[in-house]
Amino acid sequence: MKIQLPFAISTLLLLLFSWNAPAQPASIQPQYPCAGDSLMITYRLNDPKAALSGSVPLYVKITVFNRHGGNQWYTRRLSGDSVLHASFQVPADAASFTIRFYSLNKDDEKAMQRGYVYEPDRKTPVAGAFFESFYTGKTKAAFEKEIGYHPGNYLAYGKYFNALSQEQCQRIIDSLLPALVAVHKRQRSSEAGLLAAICIGYAKTNKLNEAGTYLSELFLRYPAAGETDFAFSLYDYAYYKASSKPISDTVKRQLIAIYKKWPGSPLASNLVVNWYLYDDRTLTVADFERALLPLYRQGKMSYLGLSLLPAIYMDRHERLDSAEAMLLRALHQWQDGSINHEFRLTATNSHMQQLIPMLSKLYLLQQKYQQSIICASAGLYQVKGTNQESDFTSQLLQLRAKAYRALGNWNAALDDYTALYRTGKAEWLDSMQAIYPYCSTRSKNWNEFANKLRSKPDTVDQALAPGFSGSDLAGNKVQLSALKGKVVVLNFWRTSCGPCIKEMPRLNKLVEKFRTNDKVVFLAITADKTEKLRSFFRNRQFDYTIVNNAAGAYEHYNIDVLPVHIVIDKSGRIINRSSGAREDIGQYLEQQIELGLQ
Repeated sequence: MKIQLPFAISTLLLLLFSWNAPAQPASIQPQYPCAGDSLMITYRLNDPKAALSGSVPLYVKITVFNRHGGNQWYTRRLSGDSVLHASFQVPADAASFTIRFYSLNKDDEKAMQRGYVYEPDRKTPVAGAFFESFYTGKTKAAFEKEIGYHPGNYLAYGKYFNALSQEQCQRIIDSLLPALVAVHKRQRSSEAGLLAAICIGYAKTNKLNEAGTYLSELFLRYPAAGETDFAFSLYDYAYYKASSKPISDTVKRQLIAIYKKWPGSPLASNLVVNWYLYDDRTLTVADFERALLPLYRQGKMSYLGLSLLPAIYMDRHERLDSAEAMLLRALHQWQDGSINHEFRLTATNSHMQQLIPMLSKLYLLQQKYQQSIICASAGLYQVKGTNQESDFTSQLLQLRAKAYRALGNWNAALDDYTALYRTGKAEWLDSMQAIYPYCSTRSKNWNEFANKLRSKPDTVDQALAPGFSGSDLAGNKVQLSALKGKVVVLNFWRTSCGPCIKEMPRLNKLVEKFRTNDKVVFLAITADKTEKLRSFFRNRQFDYTIVNNAAGAYEHYNIDVLPVHIVIDKSGRIINRSSGAREDIGQYLEQQIELGLQ
């Protein structure tokens, strides 16, 4: 028995030719491709709407969305004169696809093509064809179309649940999930899509014990299925939001078993799974290589994972030459621009900045100290003035100081340790004192040098904090200009940000330390609506003053990642900015606050 939906689907008899009307410069043939067909992709340079020029190599990126809910991408170079072509064979499990045209320096957004894969009758889209449409703003209509063509495609329910907004999901999932559970109970051997949909439904409504039961069944019966990987990703996110903890030991053991036995499975390719298992010594370097090397060799490793296998080599002190070659290759891809456009990244992306500290650290391990210094220096130059400056500067200074010490360049090492101390890291005093006897300074002795260090750093180059006003959850007005003379600690966050939620207990301890100091103010800036926040805080505590309706604050402070922490001193100047989650956030902010109070 199929589930009867509570809404009409009469319009589903109409055949959909494509998601968007074809753009003029580009076209694809056949118009209704089936699995196994050779897709002919055309880009016409002489079309008035063409944004790309034939003076440089042009490429097409084909992203294929599979029937089990995952996706893969392929790139082809276009060939020809005024009319360029590329061919691509539609994979057996393809459900839909998008096609984007680009050069290494430019994209033609308007030429993008979207299409479905059809059954052999060329009239019916295959199961899963509408999945990607769930995320285009017409979620309900796309779900109705999918179920209308394929009533037994239960994975559609899981994709639908995932696409729902937080305000919608409880009501809609409660109306549909019982019927899915009933189908599962009637069937002796439920398919992976049905188990995944139930798991996701429970996870999205915070019933994690029930979700975990269905996830375990997926692990046991369908360890290599894409549906299992999809369900795990949604369960993992819900678990993290609810507990502020990584996966449980039970789930980790199950993942390790799958990783060893099914290295080619979607779960083994999942970057989150790999980072969870990264330091598990029951997995060898060979185990990681079996899962990851094919992705690197085929060009299928996401930009987020380019440093993954090198990091494993470095952590285990094995195959360091291979780690160096992989990191250099990744950096070269950034330098020639290919990875930015292939993965559609922006110039503000920090992943190249993450590779440089890794390479500097690798050179230290290889005792190539001069290369480590050059690499760290280049990284410091690159991050200066960016949103990532405060996050990467400390790491790069530490690496460079170690390399200077190894070469006996004591004065240069002392300069870097001094810069580290100036960022609020008092623990570097011990390192400075250890090398001070070998350095030449104007100070008479260590005590005089240390006393000079403890004076407040010059603030001439520090930026004045942009003003903003908003209101707290009680409706009280909050205005930054009214807080001059106090140290203000800003936390930009959202209820949908897992790392933001994870660090709340540490931030609460920080607030407690300064509770009796009326010269320190803690403000948590969020774009979430008041009702959502009140619901969120029914079972959570955050001791910052919650400020929403702060018009323009995200734009004024150039917030493009979460969480972001900003410390403003008594004169109203920004003395520190930290982007992204960090384990030492409480200690780090405490040091910055003390500097701001000087």
